[in-house]
Formats: sequence, C-alpha cells, structure tokens
Amino acid sequence: MGLNLMQAHKKSSLHTIAPYVGKLRPDLVKNLIENYSNKDTTIFDPFCGSGTVPLESWIMGRKTIGIDLNFYAYLISQAKLFPYANFDVAKKQLELYKNIVNAKVESSDLSTLPDWIKDFFHPTTLKEIIAWTDVLIKNNDYFTLACLLGILHHQRPGFLSYPSSHGAPYLRNNKYPKSEFPMMYEYRNVYDRLSKKIERTYKFIPELDFTINREVLHINTLNASDISDNTTIITSPPYMKSLTYARDNRMRLWFLGYSDWEGLDHEISIGKDAFSKLMDGCFDKWSNMQKKESYCIVVVGDILFDRLKKKSIPDMICEVASKHLYTTVDILDYPIDQNRKVVKIESKIKTEKICIFRRS
Repeated sequence: MGLNLMQAHKKSSLHTIAPYVGKLRPDLVKNLIENYSNKDTTIFDPFCGSGTVPLESWIMGRKTIGIDLNFYAYLISQAKLFPYANFDVAKKQLELYKNIVNAKVESSDLSTLPDWIKDFFHPTTLKEIIAWTDVLIKNNDYFTLACLLGILHHQRPGFLSYPSSHGAPYLRNNKYPKSEFPMMYEYRNVYDRLSKKIERTYKFIPELDFTINREVLHINTLNASDISDNTTIITSPPYMKSLTYARDNRMRLWFLGYSDWEGLDHEISIGKDAFSKLMDGCFDKWSNMQKKESYCIVVVGDILFDRLKKKSIPDMICEVASKHLYTTVDILDYPIDQNRKVVKIESKIKTEKICIFRRS
C-alpha cells in the first residue's frame, strides 16, 4: 500500500474546539484510515486523546470507538463526535441556557476558590464561567462545554482570562503589565465570546452521517470490553513521560472537578517499566480482539527505551507486538512539526515512528 504522509487535507474546524498536547495530525490519520481500513471497518483508538482518530474516522464514514483515561480528553472527543447538527441549533440551545446561567451568576461565591484560579480572571468573568460550567455539566452538554474550555485562557480578546498562554496555563502579566495594557484586565462577557467560539467551530465541517455508530469511553483501556467487529487500531499511546497531559490542562481539569492533576499525570504519563507492561497488556488484548489480517498502527516518538541496550521505543513496541501474533509490516518516519506544538517546549523527540502491524 502506498502511504503519502504529506497528502494535503483540509482540516475540519471541529479539530480546533479545544487545545490538547501531543495530537496526531488529521492529514496523517486520514491517510492511515484510507490505506488500512474500508467502509465496513470499525476504527478503534484505545488512547484517543483529543479525538483526532475518532473524528477523522467518522468523517470518512467508519464506525469508531475511542478510549481515554483523562476526563478532559474524553470531553473533547465526545464534543467532536456528538456536535449539534449545525450552528443554528447550537446557538438556539445556547440562548436557552443564557437565562439559567444569568440567574446563577449573582449567587456564585468566589471566596472558596483557590487563589491560582482567581489570579487568571476578572471576578465577574469568573463568576460567569463557574455558572456556565455548572449548567453545561448538569446538562451533559459536552460540545458547548468543550467550546467554553477552548476559550478559557489566552491573551487574545476572544478569550476569557487575563493575558496568559493558550496551551499550559501561565500568566503573562510581566509581558503585558496591567499599567500598560489595562483593557486586557477588564471584564469579559462569557456569553458573547462563547457564541463566537461556537460559530468558529462550525466554520468548516464536512458532511457528516449522524447515523454512524461512534462511542467514547472514559476508562482504563485495559478494562474495555472486546470489540467483535472488523477492527483497525490506530493510536498513539502516552509514552515514557514525554508529555504531561494533566499538568498542561490543569486549569481546564479544575473547572471539570479534577483538582488532583498530579495524580492523573502519574496514571497517564508512566515510566519505562509501566509503559512496557501496558503495551504488553494492550497487544495481548488487541490480539484476542482483532481478526487475522487486521491492521494495528501505533505512533510513538523515536526515543530511547533502554539506553544500555540502545533499544528505542519503536524497537520495544515491535518486540512486544511479535509476542502477540503481530507481524511488522512497516515502520515509517513522521517528523514532528515544531510550529504546530500546543506547548512550545524543547523536546528530544524530533521524529515519530508509525509502526504498522498486521494480525497473523
């Protein structure tokens, strides 16, 4: 099969609903789906993150299932797979929420909130955020809630916080002192900005078949039930503490009710031995789930797994896969575009490896 990694692809604006670190690029995912599945295939992503694989699978007419342990990731994936049918429907629902939220704002109490949260927002804006979050959570409106979290912090006018970074939450009050940039510290109306955010999210959405089965689960992937359908696995597991998924989203997690981001990162961003054990458990489970000749594609960073043996993570993945009846079809290089990184930090990971296996 020919795999053109540089194929042009117009990205759906649903992909931009909220930021997330370590996302696979939609053009790569589309290419993998085209080459290693058909219309009757269920695309399964056991570490779905922000839902790039499930969303591209749905766009391409495949049934899809995603799993993630991070509730924020689960929320974004739900939002992408279950949006309102169009902007008009979403805007009408937003209007219905507006009066309920306005009634709750005045009773919002900021005194018990941690100082690090209060440091980011004008008090009235923060009261509105809390009221909106509460209403959206109670209504299980993951789409609108994801849009709200997508504008939670940045220095741009369309966002809600005082000047800060967009990826991980860090204030930028030294770069933008209040004495010189007073307008950046004024009250920001949540409804107005949320409405515009939702409109941007619908800017480019391809025709979608809402009758296609799609599902997202918030569980440990090893606890998932087996999938009986014709299945292709496409995933990128959180490998070797390379990214801190919870730390970088700690503010969004806090608004979702998850204050122990350190504990969550400990579960997600695991070390060498735990990662090896996880991959062994996954391939054992996947081998029992997939039919012969089915494809399993794992994208990981090209970094060392064992320095003494000079073994890379892709080497380890291939060894584990072979123990569980998988044959290595190909291993492809995929350079990481540093300009597209949500969190601009130096990383030793310059290239990802696309490990393509076939169930024997």
